[in-house]
This record gives sequence, structure tokens and C-alpha cells, in this order.
Amino acid sequence: MPISTTATATSRSSTRRPAWYTTNPDYHALWFDRIRDLIDSYQPDLLYSDGGLPFGAVGRSLLAHFYNSSMARNGKLEAVYNCKDTGSGAFSTDWAVQDVERGVLKGINPHPWQTDTSNGDWFFDRNGTYKTTDEVVAMLADVVSKNGNLLLNVVMHADGSLPAESDRLLSDLAPWMAANGEAIHATRPWTIYGEGPTAAAGAFAEKTSYTPRDIRFTTKGDTLYAITLGMPQGQTVITSLAQPNPHERRRVRSVRLLGRPGGIAFRQTGQALVIDLPAVLPTRHASAFAIAFA
Repeated sequence: MPISTTATATSRSSTRRPAWYTTNPDYHALWFDRIRDLIDSYQPDLLYSDGGLPFGAVGRSLLAHFYNSSMARNGKLEAVYNCKDTGSGAFSTDWAVQDVERGVLKGINPHPWQTDTSNGDWFFDRNGTYKTTDEVVAMLADVVSKNGNLLLNVVMHADGSLPAESDRLLSDLAPWMAANGEAIHATRPWTIYGEGPTAAAGAFAEKTSYTPRDIRFTTKGDTLYAITLGMPQGQTVITSLAQPNPHERRRVRSVRLLGRPGGIAFRQTGQALVIDLPAVLPTRHASAFAIAFA
């Protein structure tokens, strides 16, 4: 069934206070024509606004065209529109995926969401600062554990070459994802997102120093994944998996350290699941465990 402008307008959208969006109707018409041409010419699957849905009825009409075009082309809706629920414009989970710029949500969100961030500034700045690989990996695990996706901008020079910091990040992420991607890709949140002494929430709230005691959970099928937000040493202790616990009544049957063949020694007590670590970990930055239950 095609999406109508009227139906979109009467959804649970909330119009935000006027801020930096222009009220000029000539620009609204120009914006509509240009974005509609982009949709018709290139069939994008995702659109993003740096704010809420802009320009009232004009924006709703454009969004209806975006979604109807996707349904006509694919036989079902495969298009996604991301926008913010703060500042200018409108937002509703009925028709948009929430974007949280340079930040994370407090807990598991029932709706998929996204954070957008960069390893440095949004563009190359010779005086800019850069995130470490530890910080990017920790943010990725935190976001995914809360039903989110991480959209990461990687800073480049104007000619497309990479600053040393960006090159190092991508070189580090490749082996980490090769070993631990099982705990990230195609996973779902668990009953709780994680445990540990450190928490962060809100837009522009990514300056967080996580520790190996901060653990984030994801699931796939019957497997539970536990990701440490740092490189552990000696043992990893997961108090949420004490026996018994309110999250999982079954006992732990086996534990695998991703990137390493075979099982790994553990014991499940009334205080925690205690995992004994090898002297040499298979990857740097963070470790991920695949936990199976009896």
C-alpha cells in the first residue's frame, strides 16, 4: 500500500522548535526537486538529515516519494530514512530511524538506531585529534549491544589518501573484525546490554574511557557473545552469568575465545562466570567470547 503524505503527517511525529532550518519556501521547493531527482536517478536505500525531517509538508511529501519508490522498485519497503529527534524538524519512530550524533543511547532501544561519528573531525584538519582503535572498537560493541549501528567516517586527505591515523585504524580493524565479527554482524541484543563500571549516554557523549571489566552482550541464535571493552588479562569475570541469574536459567556448557580454535577453561559459580585467559590473546583492543548453554 503506497504511503501517503497525509498518513505520514498524522503519525506520531513531533515538530521541533525552529532552529537552523530555513523558512524560505523557494528553498523548500529547490530542496524537494533536487532530492527527488537524486532518488529517481540513483535509487538510494538510505537518506539522512542532520536534524529532523525538514520543511513540514514538503519534507513529508518527499519522504513518501522515497518510500513509495522503494516499494515500487523492490516489491517491499527497503529504504531507510535516518534523522535526529532533537533540534529542527520532525521525528517519529513510525517513519524514521533515530540518529545520535557522536554518542550512544542509555540502554537497549526497542527500535534500531544509529550513531554517526568520525575517527577525527568530519574532514581533514592538520591540527585535529583522532580516536584510537581501542576507542572505536569499544564504541562499536557498546552501540551494537544496544540495538544500534555504527556509521563511521574515516578522515581522508583531499586526494583520497589516508592520514597515518586513519591508515592505522583501518589496518587494526581488519584483523579484529576478521576474528571477532561473529559477535557483531547479524547479532541481536541480549536481555541486558552489558555490565561494568563505565556507562555513557547521549549525543556528543563519546569521550568515555572503558575498561576490560566493561562487557557488552550480543546474541545470534542460541549463542551469547560477551565482548570486553579493552584487553583483559588473566581472567574475565562476568557477574551477569552467575548461576543462578535472572537472565539465563541454563548453565554454561562451553566458552570459545573468538580468533582462537577450541574451547577455553571456565567455571560458573554463584558469583560469576569466570573465564581463564591464555597468556597470548588472539587479537588486540578487545576480546570476544562465544558462550553456549546446556
